[in-house]
Amino acid sequence: MAKLKENILGIITALFVGMIFSTISNVLLGQANLLDSLIGSSMLLIIGLLGYVLSYIVNIKVLSPVLWASLLAIFLASPISPVSEVLIHYVELISLNALITYILAYAGVIVGKDWIAFKKVGLKGIIVSIFVIVGTFLISSLMGEFFLKVFK
Repeated sequence: MAKLKENILGIITALFVGMIFSTISNVLLGQANLLDSLIGSSMLLIIGLLGYVLSYIVNIKVLSPVLWASLLAIFLASPISPVSEVLIHYVELISLNALITYILAYAGVIVGKDWIAFKKVGLKGIIVSIFVIVGTFLISSLMGEFFLKVFK
């Protein structure tokens, strides 16, 4: 818990900056109005923050904050959750482009700072990474479709 207290301000700041950028991007993209975008982005911020808090509380090294946030989001959006309809309504208004723009910009800064380490990965590592990302997306999509049909 001491590590959580030490890191919580930075985590909240990073999530808040992401929320602001995604809200602005979403409004500029014309996906939703400011209030709806702010509500949807805030819901994602809360889920992300709870994922981080759970990762510190449970403290299982193999379960990352992203996994905890994903599991929490899946539960909250599932038909058994009392908040699923509201959560899905507002989060559905947030464009994927609004979310990934600042994430990719941050990733670019990280890669730029450590270009030598990035070069060591090499072309094979980049190709494997692309296949992992695409495979993860496809499997997640298939699972989502399956559970949507099962619980409808």
